[in-house]
Amino acid sequence: MDQKDIRGLKVRDVMHAEWPTLGTEDTVEAAIKLFAERGVSGVPVVEGEVLSGIVTEGDLIFRDAEDPSGPGFLDILGGMIPLGDWEGYRRETLKSAGVTVGQVMTDEVKTVSPEASLSEAATIMAEEKMRLLPVAEEGRLRGALTRMDILTLHILNPSL
Repeated sequence: MDQKDIRGLKVRDVMHAEWPTLGTEDTVEAAIKLFAERGVSGVPVVEGEVLSGIVTEGDLIFRDAEDPSGPGFLDILGGMIPLGDWEGYRRETLKSAGVTVGQVMTDEVKTVSPEASLSEAATIMAEEKMRLLPVAEEGRLRGALTRMDILTLHILNPSL
């Protein structure tokens, strides 16, 4: 087989244009069912074609954690003063009580352009520890790229 350098490939050459999605009003139960049926660990969350966030197994498993780690509290004159990252604790506590995808999703998500190189996409995924990278143009979802998509190219090295 003729070896090709995959670093020159574009995201559009490898991405899944038809990756499943969820809406912000879908239930957590629907997300878990979708993950199980499609064999995926995460999906972009969209409103129309506009990317709103991403929901992953990690976002959902937090709901099952017994005790979210939070800051300690100091009781002074009957008032509770948080010690530590109060905003992070508040966000995670609300997230753990959520019942819709919009309540548990990660809304600040990195994306990549379809015209970006696979090398650029792999760098984002490695630096951000992402398994699923939404592909977007001007805020509109165009597809998704997974770590396995990139890893598979190293083994199969298809003729594109």
